[in-house]
Amino acid sequence: MKARKLNIKTIPAQDTNRAYRFWRDVFDLPQVGAQSERRLAVDHEELSFVEGTPEKDFELLVRDHEAELEQHLKNNFVPIIKREERFGDKVALTVRDSEGNEVTIEGNRNK
Repeated sequence: MKARKLNIKTIPAQDTNRAYRFWRDVFDLPQVGAQSERRLAVDHEELSFVEGTPEKDFELLVRDHEAELEQHLKNNFVPIIKREERFGDKVALTVRDSEGNEVTIEGNRNK
């Protein structure tokens, strides 16, 4: 997955280590800093994982096409809970992360 932007950089979690692994592995976010540090970034901005209750307002913009996104999510055992068409040949797929946060992934519709 080729993430471009994320609207909220603070991720609420019940288990911050589990959330970190999910966002790194499922959303393919790069680790920044030293190997021993658990920091991820999107568009050169660091994310922070904090204890808290799940939220529903996350929007992750990606460069991928719908078929690639669906396959990637399936490979990571992440079900799509909602799909919607968006303006400009875009599609939005909503999923839940490991902590119950709803994340809407906006990508390109298939060609």
